[in-house]
Amino acid sequence: MNQSTKIENVINYVKAHDIDFTHSKYVLYGRTGATNASLFLFGGLGALSMKQYIMVLGENYLTLILLSMSGDFKESFTTISYDDIFDISFKKGLITNLFIFHTDNEKIKIRCNKKVIGMHWQSTNMDSCLNHPAIAKYV
Repeated sequence: MNQSTKIENVINYVKAHDIDFTHSKYVLYGRTGATNASLFLFGGLGALSMKQYIMVLGENYLTLILLSMSGDFKESFTTISYDDIFDISFKKGLITNLFIFHTDNEKIKIRCNKKVIGMHWQSTNMDSCLNHPAIAKYV
């Protein structure tokens, strides 16, 4: 339970699944919000449509590793080439920062809290990720 809180577990998962990875400082915890449609249809239960991810900024790819509600790794991850991303927006918030990745097919919004209990690496990695070459040229 809660395997994703330790950076060592994230690195082991990344290596076991041969995911594009350069350094542990380019790893963040993030989540997608509930869609307006699910909130409209299901009310408060629509929040269950939120998804949690570990975002890995590799050399050539952005990888989103899907997490369970308890924070365990699922065997599902999405890999997006930086060549497919034509714009990256970043909005700084009081508690949560927002990354928006624009591709031809979709717009992916990942909310990353500045601090996460149990993930001491989150706050230091936020600054590192903003300086990642793929992010820095847009932000």
